[in-house]
Amino acid sequence: MWVRIQHRRRTRRLGLLAAGGLAIGLLAAGLVLLASWRPATAPSAPVLVSATLDRPLRADGSAPLASVWRIRFEGKELRVYRNALGVVHRCPGAAGCSQSERGGTLDLPLAAAGEYRALVFSGHAAGDGQTLLGDLQAATAHATAVEISPPVVAY
Repeated sequence: MWVRIQHRRRTRRLGLLAAGGLAIGLLAAGLVLLASWRPATAPSAPVLVSATLDRPLRADGSAPLASVWRIRFEGKELRVYRNALGVVHRCPGAAGCSQSERGGTLDLPLAAAGEYRALVFSGHAAGDGQTLLGDLQAATAHATAVEISPPVVAY
């Protein structure tokens, strides 16, 4: 009799353990599927930027004033900021900017001292152009892809 009671207890424990293991396994599989699922998003247009100077840099890595900064870009809009405080040039629409179907080229004379950066956006109207940070935040909010050039310091 005692053997039969022990056998029932053991069988019941194993059954509960198997059911618990199955439930945990199904829960883990569901979590993996949920974590790997991403909503379909439209691929954004590629954005690229490359920049060169018409004169060699100084030993400290800065550019002399009156150098021409040639910026080639792929994307919808190019904005050049000085000291991250405002747009000094914008393509398309500004003088010196040549457009192509995928982007364009800008030859920008570095007329004022400061740190220059070029940003290329995959869409139009990513911010109001007041500051570089504000435009980056607006681009992030609108899921607009952005590419940033290395800075050029001119004085």
